[in-house]
Amino acid sequence: MAASATTARTTASASPACAARPNGAPGAASGPAARPSCKASATPTACARAARRPGRNLPHLAWTLKGQTAALGLNETQRATLAALAFEVRDQLQSRLEQARAAEQGIAQAALAGATVQQLAERLDRLQTLKREAAQVQIDAAQRIRAQLSAAQYAQLRQRAQASLAAAPAPAEYALLLPGHLPHLMPFVAQLGASAEHQQSLSRYADEQVRPALRPRLQQAQQLEQEIGRAVLDGRSAGELAPQLGRLAQLRREAAEIHLRCIAHVRQTLPPEQYARLVALATAKA
Repeated sequence: MAASATTARTTASASPACAARPNGAPGAASGPAARPSCKASATPTACARAARRPGRNLPHLAWTLKGQTAALGLNETQRATLAALAFEVRDQLQSRLEQARAAEQGIAQAALAGATVQQLAERLDRLQTLKREAAQVQIDAAQRIRAQLSAAQYAQLRQRAQASLAAAPAPAEYALLLPGHLPHLMPFVAQLGASAEHQQSLSRYADEQVRPALRPRLQQAQQLEQEIGRAVLDGRSAGELAPQLGRLAQLRREAAEIHLRCIAHVRQTLPPEQYARLVALATAKA
């Protein structure tokens, strides 16, 4: 379950974490790009390249502006204003995204070491806040960029943004805890040589407790965030979208807690040495 940037992201597995069957595959991680030097008078292309992109799930118009200065027919005033805006948005987002990444990594490490949902509640609250703030910055930036463009220019930019939204990530990429930080465990159980009893127990837990609850929430989060993205392009503000953003946060939190309880169940089911091997296998592929 969230900006003007260049974070490269590979597509995650369509199977939610812990819900995948033993022959599934874990998702892939994303990483930040280096921040190059750029003057305040630089074009939106340079400024978009200089910033970090939190994801494809919401429209990021500053990123979409990359390389479109001539195609949109931006005048010098527009170029200078949008360049300054891109820097401002980048600076607002960068610390939040770095903190969110560190929070996710910390939660993942603690969960794999045995921390419970209750013990991680405050960290999850903080992570939700950071991602919600980043989304609000991104939505506000879209409104401000629209205000700088003519109707015809915005129509062109919107068309390009909609094209990027059409290539939606897999449902797992809409999670609060991304698979690149908290790895899938269940796909690797078959590699452990675990007893038939343990394998059957874990498979039954996934079938009865995880899949029926986790997959629908991630699918709902995917659908809802896509709806929010379209509304942002229509010009709606973060304030106007507060109910939808709140529901999205709730779905992501519920999915995260299901995932965390699944990891705890796996840890409790397997012998310590097998669990340690399982974590090593999963984190090596994350």
